[in-house]
Amino acid sequence: MTLSVATEDPRVDPGVSSSLEPISSNKISPEARRCFSQGLERLNRGEALEAAVWFERALEICPDFVDGHVGLGIAYAVDSQIYPALDHLQKATELEPRNFYAHLKLGQLYFKLRIPQKGYEVMARALGCAASLQERQLAANLLREERQRESSSVKRPLWNKPFSRIAICLVATFWGVLFGALLLHFR
Repeated sequence: MTLSVATEDPRVDPGVSSSLEPISSNKISPEARRCFSQGLERLNRGEALEAAVWFERALEICPDFVDGHVGLGIAYAVDSQIYPALDHLQKATELEPRNFYAHLKLGQLYFKLRIPQKGYEVMARALGCAASLQERQLAANLLREERQRESSSVKRPLWNKPFSRIAICLVATFWGVLFGALLLHFR
């Protein structure tokens, strides 16, 4: 599974190598920023495990560093550590509910995991957080790609509705008949 790091991020100039930028906040220590920058360098070189170590250091110094959580979530996703990736991306959206990039990456991960309902919910929030036309276009492109993927794939059941009483009775009757037939057969 790959979760792209530098997908046309509107906050990044073409000449700049990093795809995440810390949200300028006075409470982020210089040491946490340095660790974050080291993590970005490693992530951009494709060294997800080493990047995760640097992002973890940044979060040890400043636990509420939103971009640190986003970076660590991306590093974990690239390294196929899905649950920690989800945890850190969700933490980033909780810490800063108006952070476009945190929502975008969380939605992208849900789409990669084939959890489209959650992906669409998060991407709707990302669109609400978009501050520029470029950010809206980036989110719209991801949504368009997901809709194309869904339209060309096999439809899967959602399993998000409870079973009706009739369905439960039919299944119970089926199992009762099957169990009874087995008992009669092995007597």
